[in-house]
Amino acid sequence: MQSRKAQVRARIVLAAAAGLDNGAIARDLAVSVNMVRKRRGRFAAKGLEGFKDAAARAGPRPTGPW
Repeated sequence: MQSRKAQVRARIVLAAAAGLDNGAIARDLAVSVNMVRKRRGRFAAKGLEGFKDAAARAGPRPTGPW
């Protein structure tokens, strides 16, 4: 897994381990704070399995009147 996504995810985890806060990590890597939060949380909960993308939805999103 040498994709750009994997590299960013690894850098997020490494920066967090170095003690940087979410805002600093987001600025340094030019990603959103929300992405940093999500990736740190997934890595903390699942370890290396947290690096993988979440499974895609099972079908198309519903459309029409609510």
